[in-house]
Amino acid sequence: MELSIVKRIKSIYPKLSSGQKKIADYLALANNEIPVNVSSFSAASGVSISTISRFIRRLGYTDFAQFKWDFTNQINSKNLSDVSISEGDSPMMVAKKTFDENIATLNGTFNLMKEKDLSKATDMIVKSNKLAFFGLGGSNIVALDAYHKFLRVPLTLIYDTEYHMALMQTTRLTDQDCAVIISHTGNDSDTLELGESLAERHVPMIVITSFPSSPLAAFGQVCFFSVSEDFQFRSEALISLTSQLAINDCLYMLVAQRFGHSADRILQGIRSTILKKHTS
Repeated sequence: MELSIVKRIKSIYPKLSSGQKKIADYLALANNEIPVNVSSFSAASGVSISTISRFIRRLGYTDFAQFKWDFTNQINSKNLSDVSISEGDSPMMVAKKTFDENIATLNGTFNLMKEKDLSKATDMIVKSNKLAFFGLGGSNIVALDAYHKFLRVPLTLIYDTEYHMALMQTTRLTDQDCAVIISHTGNDSDTLELGESLAERHVPMIVITSFPSSPLAAFGQVCFFSVSEDFQFRSEALISLTSQLAINDCLYMLVAQRFGHSADRILQGIRSTILKKHTS
């Protein structure tokens, strides 16, 4: 499972209001049952409906029903997520546990998405003069994946694997461009320097991270959250790659859809060129 609601609440707990902390404390005592609707939840937790609404939005949910489903689903899935790969597991059992974990990761990330954010990110990308991708360490894999995908649409792209080169690239961008910046923690000092350089130049940013309260998230005009928890033999950062790559897929498909036939022509040209190289 991705970064659970409990972990997300813990990460922002010090910044919560007293009323929101009451909700967090109430949820910490809940098992797999929370009241059926927001009115009942208000009565049970002892806080107002408006406080609950603000708390839910802070976690990235649009309404109580979405929050309740995700909370209940994560609690019910806890036993599955906590099952470690044991010495006696067959290859198929190891594969099943791994796939189940990735499926939970993808479902959790999708549930945090909002249509308005997808639409805004698409607009930012399509209208940009230059589209740049930034990611360091493990996130560099995600940035490279995005660069590879977006070569198929009619946009001018920027990407570099080396930090200092990437930092130089930030100085070549303006408020007419768009940057996609990726970091699991959103707290890496080098990545934050990239974000600061982009912000100084008023470059619109799309941020992909696992932590809504991270410093990097504050830079984003649009943020997408890849949620992940530790799984035996893999850190949460590695698991988050699954959902980050899926976010790339979503953004690429939306942009390709917007460009329509012009994207089709580029894709056909790429296929034709590769085919010639392999047949010559």
